[in-house]
Amino acid sequence: MGQTNGNGLTRFINSRKHIHQFAVEYAQKYGLQPSEVEKDIIQAKKYNHISFKEYEWTGFHDLNQEQKKTVSTLWSRMEFRKKYTDRRYIGILMNKYIFSKVFSDFYGRKCVQASDVTEDVLKMLAEGTGLVVYKPNCKGQGKGVKVLAVTGKDEIEAALDCIRNGGNGIVEEYIRQDDVLNELNPSAVSVVRFYSLTSPYGSYLFAPVLTSALYKDIANGCQDALTAVVDIRTGKVLTDAVDQNKMAEYKVHPMTGVAFQGIQLKHWDKTIEMMKRAVPLGSKISNIGWDVALTEDGPVLIEANTIPGFNTAQYSGYGWITDGYGYQPLFDAVNDIPFEDDGRYERVVMKL
Repeated sequence: MGQTNGNGLTRFINSRKHIHQFAVEYAQKYGLQPSEVEKDIIQAKKYNHISFKEYEWTGFHDLNQEQKKTVSTLWSRMEFRKKYTDRRYIGILMNKYIFSKVFSDFYGRKCVQASDVTEDVLKMLAEGTGLVVYKPNCKGQGKGVKVLAVTGKDEIEAALDCIRNGGNGIVEEYIRQDDVLNELNPSAVSVVRFYSLTSPYGSYLFAPVLTSALYKDIANGCQDALTAVVDIRTGKVLTDAVDQNKMAEYKVHPMTGVAFQGIQLKHWDKTIEMMKRAVPLGSKISNIGWDVALTEDGPVLIEANTIPGFNTAQYSGYGWITDGYGYQPLFDAVNDIPFEDDGRYERVVMKL
């Protein structure tokens, strides 16, 4: 018993040391009093277990008390998912081949299990683009995803070797994005990330974010991407873009010089209608991040995530969209508090 208490005390002391160190560095960076920052962080951690990154990213220190209560954290969203997600259904999203079948009405491209890929299959998948995409079946954050060229004999052999050595996965057609997003970044398919939430109090679609690769050939906010907030009702990009890994803002894409703010995404009505049909199929999973590509023919689902990243939605630089309020009110259903929109969320939340 004494050893347990001793270990608990040690963890408490170490935790306070980390908080103190962060507060000193944060205060120095932003011209604040360390003691004030430290007190604010301790209070926040008691309320929603906010991380240091979330604290800085949301500009938590500068929010008023009412706004602070609305900041959603990884911890608060996990509590929501624990209460309302039926874990028996998670495999629908985690296994990419199963996902392609369950959501086949919205997938819009051919998909083959890696174990079934032959030279002829590769040629069939690459017809029109000369490219295919390999994805590990059960990894997220863009890990292991490869865009493979298959235009000649040597490239086909190299692609087959890569697929065979990659293990269990899928190989699919390369998506050809529409001209608007191709102008923004022709080197990688840009995506729109939607979030959905389902509880006994209803289903919501919210916080759409345009994600464009910075330098790589895969757009993924966790690795190499610029993200900007989109008006959920019009499909117009509301903000500049931010690099989630560096907190650096970009008015234009550095590769093309195309401005983010003001881009009108095509087929927006079709996209919303697709999401209204897709979300109910995943309703047993209470919180999902959906990745959507926009082609000349309309939207297609790329994949969906059970623990979606949430940074851009609550980035302090874009807080003006919701008057500085975060998205926790959507997740307060965990405490049997239904969401009520007083107008602040008009551009970013839609009840389904």
